[in-house]
Amino acid sequence: MQLKWKKNENEPSHSNVTPFDNEFFQEQNKKQKRTLELRKYVHRRMSVILIAGALVIVPLCGNLIENVSEIRGLDGKISEIKNEQKIVQGKNKDLKVEVGLLQDDEYLAKLARSRYYLSKDGEIVFSLPEDNRSKAVAQEAAKNP
Repeated sequence: MQLKWKKNENEPSHSNVTPFDNEFFQEQNKKQKRTLELRKYVHRRMSVILIAGALVIVPLCGNLIENVSEIRGLDGKISEIKNEQKIVQGKNKDLKVEVGLLQDDEYLAKLARSRYYLSKDGEIVFSLPEDNRSKAVAQEAAKNP
C-alpha cells in the first residue's frame, strides 16, 4: 500500500506566500550570500593553486622521465664496460704470465732460437718452409687485430 500526499486545497499556493522582511531573515540571507561568495572564492583559489601546481609539476615530471631514460642508457654502458673490463683483466693475466716467462733465461733462449734463428756456439739452425708459413700467418694476425 502506497501513500500519496494530496495537496490540500485549503492550503495557500507558493505564489501567494510573502517572505518575512525582518532583521533575522535579512541577516540569514546575508549569511547565505557570504557563504556562497566564500565558497566561490575558495573554489577559485583552489583552482589557481591546482593550475600553478600543475605548471610546476608537469615540467618536473618531464625531467624525471628524461633522467630515468638516461640512467637506463648508462646502466647499459656500465654492463658493456664491465664485460670489456673482464676481457682486459684476462689479457692482463696472460701478459703477467708472459712477463714471468720472459724472466726465465731458458725460455728466452728457446724464444730467441725459434723466432730469430739465434743459436748457441757450434749449433746450426735449419729453416723449413712450413715454419716460415706459420710465422708469416702469426705476424699478419698480430698486425691486423
